[in-house]
Amino acid sequence: MAPADSPLTSRAFSSFAVDAHSALYETAPAYVTDQPSFLNAAALVRVRDASHPMANDPVLLLDRLKRVEKELGREEGGVRFGPRPIDLDIIFHRNGTHGCERLEVPHPRYHERPFVLAPLADLAANHSSSNHHIPIASSSPSRGEKNTGLHRGDDDAGTRGGYGGGLGTWADPIGAGLATAARLWAGSGGEANVNAAGSGATPIRRVMPIGGGVNGRPSGRLWSWGDRTNVMAILNVTPDSFSDGGALMMDRHDDRHDPAVNVAAALAAARRAIESGADFLDVGGQSTRPGASRVSANEEAARVVPVVEALAAMLVAEYPDREVYLSVDTFYGDVAESAASAGADVINDVSGGTIDRTMHARVANLPRPLPYVAMHSRGDPTTMQLPENTRYATGDVCAEIARESVINANRAVRAGIEPWRLWTDPGLGFAKTKEGNWDVLRGLGRIRERMGGALARAPQLVGASRKGFLGDVLGDSGRGRDESRVRSPRDRDVASAAAAVAAVAGGADVVRVHDVRATVDAVRVADAVWRSRRGDAD
Repeated sequence: MAPADSPLTSRAFSSFAVDAHSALYETAPAYVTDQPSFLNAAALVRVRDASHPMANDPVLLLDRLKRVEKELGREEGGVRFGPRPIDLDIIFHRNGTHGCERLEVPHPRYHERPFVLAPLADLAANHSSSNHHIPIASSSPSRGEKNTGLHRGDDDAGTRGGYGGGLGTWADPIGAGLATAARLWAGSGGEANVNAAGSGATPIRRVMPIGGGVNGRPSGRLWSWGDRTNVMAILNVTPDSFSDGGALMMDRHDDRHDPAVNVAAALAAARRAIESGADFLDVGGQSTRPGASRVSANEEAARVVPVVEALAAMLVAEYPDREVYLSVDTFYGDVAESAASAGADVINDVSGGTIDRTMHARVANLPRPLPYVAMHSRGDPTTMQLPENTRYATGDVCAEIARESVINANRAVRAGIEPWRLWTDPGLGFAKTKEGNWDVLRGLGRIRERMGGALARAPQLVGASRKGFLGDVLGDSGRGRDESRVRSPRDRDVASAAAAVAAVAGGADVVRVHDVRATVDAVRVADAVWRSRRGDAD
């Protein structure tokens, strides 16, 4: 089953509300090994109608989950633990324990399965005190306020024989079970097991579906992150970008007096970026610098879509063995749809869906489940630097970014974007003061921690390249120095590489840059310093 075939989209699942969701994990199959690898996730769910008998009867709940499985193509019978397109299990229940011929709660084998413990640990990080939640774990074959622990002995929490026999005595059996799962996951190595190569641990990758299937490109790809920093190259096909506007535009003008995109120049720039080590190519068709005038969706699409289509064809023809992905930088739902049809693999929205309120629904309904970058910002480019948008009520910009990012992510999920498709971006330079940008760069880890759960484990994109707050510390404003020596944004590439290193130190997974070659070298060194130790530190 592909990640697009999610139980969350099943009609039979409509009786449930999903209040938290883990990341998506890929593992080797368990017990019966002659089958495709597994995709695994867990969710905290509740029955929407609390008066419905299913809300209190785990067997009725099991019956409903069997309906979901059938709707998604699972057939009755078959080899125990053998191949199946979907497998839904009840791990913990609000009533504590249950035992009958059909069902045992807590699940009797959850503690021996890393592919269950990892998603449950995600849920433990953001479990509320409500006792209406039911953790459900899902496994399927793949194609291609913080709870810090238990307050009683661990023998009373989690299955029989030490991992759950006492859950019935707890005021919050689900919280107790999740805390035990998190302890077991940490005890087995925790984050050090994710994307670990050559270790004794069971291989497990945190993944999301990405791209494929358009213009001859491979389908069914899963992208994993966290083992190294990915570099996203900026390709601006706009005449007014703050640092390189017009570089990829024609000298001539069309009948509308709008500079035409030089597709050949864009392809040449993309080749240079790929040869320098870029993992992503991010194509943008309008400037989002402070004060920039907005162009229409039609005009932006006319700039972006031909380039995305040409880049997709180039990747197939010239780089068939390289995993290089195409991102489109847009806040318009129309442009996102058109770019996806042309071959885009990622939708990178600097507004997080706040400018075009149709964006979340458009991304949710794309034929392919593309990743969605929900960047933090306020207002739009014409208003984002006004005092009301750069002022953070608590004075803690990192805490406010985390809170607002969670709210926006929840909006995206309610619109139908699966949680495992989300990326985060703290939005350097967007609705931030000069001092606020530095607070964000030094507080990236704290922002993730405050988001909690799967969102804290989602890919974090950071874009500091050539931005004004770097120029401020370099003295680019010219104040107090020879005006003739004032540097342009293009002269900030060394500072940009330094900022990328700082981002890696803070836990960034992807850095968005202009100068790819220098940044690739810088982040490889940063990875050697920090990523090799991060799993142990966690």
